[in-house]
Amino acid sequence: MLKQLFSNRRALHAGCSALAIALIAGGAEAQDNVTELERITVEGTSGEQEEPEVGLVAKRTSAVTKTETPLVETPQSVSVVTQQQIEEQDAQTVGEALLYTPGVFAEPGGGNDSQRYDFQSIRGQLYVGSHYVDGMKATFGVGNLTMPQFDTYNIERIDVVRGPTSVLYGQGYPGGMINIITKRPTADPLREVTVGFGSYGEVFGTFDLSGPIDEEGQYLYRLTGVARHSDNQINFVEDERFAIAPSFTWAPDEDTSLTILGSYQRDPEGGYYGSLPEAGMLTPLADGGYIPRDFFVGDPDFDMFEREQASIGYLFDHRFNDNWKVSQSLRYIDTTARVQALSGAAIIPPTTLLRSALFGEGGTASLTVDTNAQADFATGPLDHTVLFGIDYARSVWDQDLGFDLLSVPPIDIRNPVYGVPITVPNSPATATLFSTTREILEQTGLYIQDQIRWENVMLTVGGRYDIASLEYDRTSTFLGMDTSLSSVQNDTAFTGRAALSYIFENGIVPYVSYSTSFVPILGSDAAGDAFVPITGKQWEAGIKYAPTWFDGFFAASIFDITLENALTADSDPLNICIGQTGPGPCQVQSGEQRFRGLELEAKADLGSGFSLLGAYTWLNAEITESNGVDLGKHPVNTPEHMASLWLGYEFQNDALAGLSLGGGVRYVGPTFADAANTVEVPGYTLFDAALSYDFGRRFDNLDGMELAINATNLFDKTYVSCGGTNYCNYGLGRTVVGRLSWHW
Repeated sequence: MLKQLFSNRRALHAGCSALAIALIAGGAEAQDNVTELERITVEGTSGEQEEPEVGLVAKRTSAVTKTETPLVETPQSVSVVTQQQIEEQDAQTVGEALLYTPGVFAEPGGGNDSQRYDFQSIRGQLYVGSHYVDGMKATFGVGNLTMPQFDTYNIERIDVVRGPTSVLYGQGYPGGMINIITKRPTADPLREVTVGFGSYGEVFGTFDLSGPIDEEGQYLYRLTGVARHSDNQINFVEDERFAIAPSFTWAPDEDTSLTILGSYQRDPEGGYYGSLPEAGMLTPLADGGYIPRDFFVGDPDFDMFEREQASIGYLFDHRFNDNWKVSQSLRYIDTTARVQALSGAAIIPPTTLLRSALFGEGGTASLTVDTNAQADFATGPLDHTVLFGIDYARSVWDQDLGFDLLSVPPIDIRNPVYGVPITVPNSPATATLFSTTREILEQTGLYIQDQIRWENVMLTVGGRYDIASLEYDRTSTFLGMDTSLSSVQNDTAFTGRAALSYIFENGIVPYVSYSTSFVPILGSDAAGDAFVPITGKQWEAGIKYAPTWFDGFFAASIFDITLENALTADSDPLNICIGQTGPGPCQVQSGEQRFRGLELEAKADLGSGFSLLGAYTWLNAEITESNGVDLGKHPVNTPEHMASLWLGYEFQNDALAGLSLGGGVRYVGPTFADAANTVEVPGYTLFDAALSYDFGRRFDNLDGMELAINATNLFDKTYVSCGGTNYCNYGLGRTVVGRLSWHW
């Protein structure tokens, strides 16, 4: 029945719309007769069913342990970006929200790709598949075309867990995970409408409505909506989005809560999808100049990107007594996308750019469900919090992909001519390389965890057993030659974690931990033997401090991650295998990578109107075993040093009451654009600023009205990011956004 319900995406969209209409009607009916209610907090595990925190400094997180553990007592490196921080810095993407977070390369593409996808790198690890929403995996598949993106206006907070998370979440790289917590219905009435304008002709509007539907407060609703449109720093590029997210909570008593979450998002214009070679960006062209920052490598009559995504699910919690409670979370998400784009391939001196054409169309449909039980009890002097559960995930990814590498007309960078005929490579007859792919991923995991406390000592141990399957079918045509690849791989894995910490009465908590991870990988070697999962292991030691005399959180950690069974080139270059991109040299799993580093974090509300955010990351990443030129080198597009500092101040005197200022500085160190580390990409330092004014602090008749102006890259610094020598782009220049909000 569930399969039938989710087989029709139109029915899913209609369901979200019907839920939205019902919530609006119910909310409107209740607005005239709302009783002020006592706030009810329902503790949750994977469901996160608690009321949102208020402030800059978070006090708890369930992302690491799936139990409500104080942030300072969590025995792993984790950062929480609260809603207040998202609003103060006016983060319009997940990447922007994470710019002041240690261990995270928040915008590895320079920011333009962040307008389209949530791409981040954690502790030097791959970003594909690291995103979760409400504790459930959100991104699946080896391709990124149909990756969903989540608008920050519907985000309550973001938990960034650094280090392996497989023990509770299953397959994933050991760098960590990004867990997005969406907005939930509130017990107190909440109403907000915002309009805004920004750089490149940006115009947008949002609304957020929430509160009780009935007088008893058993039924709560929330409805958020977003509409925005803007141009781009690159000529002929547009961004456009329409999103709505209805939710509904039924809480018959303080021990039971069911929240239904829906969302629908349409991006008719998805921003920039192209790329440029490093020549002309890192080094000058033959005429002595560089490629302009607003240069469009594509063609306005050809390039396009559109995406549509919808999701529906629920979070359920029930406490039987002081010892037992159960939780279940479920989400189904469906994403479709279509792209046509031109990219730069090579420079013909002095200023002619060869281009390639891309066509992509596909969809991903995924179901995730997680069920667990928590038992709290004591055995003699030991207090236990035991969590055990089972989760299941299934994803079906379909994609048609075409490249034209031969017939695309070049373009003169200095005198570009647009509107020339370009054939869309959407079939084997029109593409140099065309492929049709289907991937079915399935995972079932059993996990158990025990948090054991004896006086001030906390021992956390856990283990998990996973059964994972990966079915892959691909047909491709390259210059008229057909190839196909079909593969079914079944893997099992055991992962675990052990951590020991000591909780001092003054708020200082040192800890040490060891954890492991795994990721199934598709393919086989020259002998036809299927690849085994890539595995990771990490040692981490750190210290956290939550002061008892002011609102703050400070953390320092050192870590050592080893990634094993990584793919590297076959030592015999004559061995040819049929891979995901067609015939090519075979690979073997003798590769190894090592990531060691130091992370520092400070978040504090210092009182007297002052607040602070600080982060520093040192990452020593190295390819320790390889058959390629990358042996002993630094991974591509991985900075060794990153640092950031944000200071905020809210005026305390009556004359300037309601006025707040903020400013930040961010540094990203140099990276390499090639595996041999011969092409260096310079580092950069950027400045941000914020100003807001709460009119209600001075004018009673304007209570609830607030004006905010934010600027990123304030001094319009030109910088470059490169994921490869032929995959470079300029970072975002100065962007200024102003918004006027009304709360009532």
